[in-house]
Amino acid sequence: MIDGFGTRTTGGTPALTYLDSGGAARAGVLLLHSLGTDHRLWTACAQALAAEHRVLVPDTRGHGGSAWAAPLSVGDWVSDVERVRADAGLNQVTLVGLSMGGVQAIGYAARHPERVTALVIADSFAELDPEPARVKASGLASRVGDMAALAEFYVSSTFTVDPLPDTAESVRSAIAGMRPAAYAASAETCFGARLDHVLAGITAPALVLWGERDAKTPRELSDRIAERIPKARFAVVPDAGHLSVLENPREFTRLTRGFLAEVGEGGGRSGQQA
Repeated sequence: MIDGFGTRTTGGTPALTYLDSGGAARAGVLLLHSLGTDHRLWTACAQALAAEHRVLVPDTRGHGGSAWAAPLSVGDWVSDVERVRADAGLNQVTLVGLSMGGVQAIGYAARHPERVTALVIADSFAELDPEPARVKASGLASRVGDMAALAEFYVSSTFTVDPLPDTAESVRSAIAGMRPAAYAASAETCFGARLDHVLAGITAPALVLWGERDAKTPRELSDRIAERIPKARFAVVPDAGHLSVLENPREFTRLTRGFLAEVGEGGGRSGQQA
């Protein structure tokens, strides 16, 4: 839960749980979390953004409170995001996605350009080279037999600074509570995404963020997104690794709020570094 947010569940299969800051606004910000985490990834950022925007924070299928259903493709994720948008009654959304959530945001913006006002894509990628993708997916698949051990491995290998106990526990418990099949399929779908070809057609202004200590998604992957989306700019989140919104929430949120304030006044400038 996030203080001040209500919990809602979509119809359809699978049933998707999302948090809603409330209000009657027909446009809002939709926050998409990373592989293995859940809505708690966004707690600090969501509360800050809710002062100025209606904010939705869904749990991706198979994560958190959302049900699991197979098979899974990027197209299924896009359809899930669309169901959340429609259930909340929003006409347009700004998508903020981290890692796996960034893949989902790119896919949605390519399929539903008329629904997207802006994008923030953090510590993510549109496409991995086949061999690194295979290694990532197979490495995680070999660990899903013991989700508690996988959770410990992820926490110890991902944070670049010692996380607060509550922060580490939120990530640990989210992963440990997942079905192995849901985690494995989500990893395979994420790392197997092939979205480079859609970037040039994305019409929304975009901010591409990268944590300066992110060893899981190299900077060149973020650079590629920023170079290919026509109205994109790039910014570094200092003192942060892969989960940049957790490691430096103040700066992540400052960059995001500033960008959203600017594009709300008439759109972003192309090819700039924030």
